[in-house]
Amino acid sequence: MVEEQHRPVLQGEYKLVSVLETVEDSTVYRSQSVSHSERVFAIREFKLEGFEAPEKRAMVSSYFQPIAQSYMDFSDPCLTSLRDFFIENGYIYFVFDFVPGCRLSNYLRMRHRPLPEVLALDISYKIARAMELLHSRDPIKFFADVSISNVILASNGYIMLTDYGLGKLLAPRPIDAPRMGTPGYAAPEQYGLAGIVGQATDIYGLGVIMHQLVTGIDPLNNTTGKLAPIADVNPAISDEYIEIVNMATHKEAKKRFISASDMADAIYSISPRRGLSTKSLKRNIVSDFLASIKAPFVAN
Repeated sequence: MVEEQHRPVLQGEYKLVSVLETVEDSTVYRSQSVSHSERVFAIREFKLEGFEAPEKRAMVSSYFQPIAQSYMDFSDPCLTSLRDFFIENGYIYFVFDFVPGCRLSNYLRMRHRPLPEVLALDISYKIARAMELLHSRDPIKFFADVSISNVILASNGYIMLTDYGLGKLLAPRPIDAPRMGTPGYAAPEQYGLAGIVGQATDIYGLGVIMHQLVTGIDPLNNTTGKLAPIADVNPAISDEYIEIVNMATHKEAKKRFISASDMADAIYSISPRRGLSTKSLKRNIVSDFLASIKAPFVAN
């Protein structure tokens, strides 16, 4: 928690209230607007290393302006809105609307055990549909950093994506690390100086999330580069679920699902609760997520 007397104000507008999460090379803060106190934001902070000179800072700003603007130009209930970005005091900041709820990473830590298949299917289905929205934009956009830290279980019942991996474009990385994305979740083609992102890498990341949801194995601790067979870890998971994960995480991009839409359809087809309405099971408080094993989210 940021001390009351030391809460900094960024750009004269964003007062940092508390730390929401610290992961890898960034920190996420809960922030309040100075001019409109009712407005609350989530701000992700990345340290700019190697860009100390003013001309280099200007170069970074001009580089990010069109990229960030393209994400600020659209909104959807499944995607957190990017409201602003700026460079200040050696850091680059991305300002998103704050979404009441729980990050999937925190939710899994609170559970201390894998999810039941029905709940894992529903969360995965909604992530796939949100990715489909990104991929359908013109020009096309990618999530780029698919991981459980960038998925929010919103208190209104939605599953939402956030962050989009924008700051990692400048984060210092070892040569053998993914150019964009998070180790363990990133597809093979994301690694190295020539790493790329696309629909296939987003699909791979979702496949890893699906594996983690039902096994409880954190891919950040995976040093082998191979996912443990789901059936060996959790025999209760269906062959159909395992088949979707195996296809999504195939090492060859062309052998994965053709699109996020195709993957969503495959997930939907094996969901035992398909056809039910999310509206009938809306949540209004975060604590409801702790009881989700009894009343799980369901696909739209």
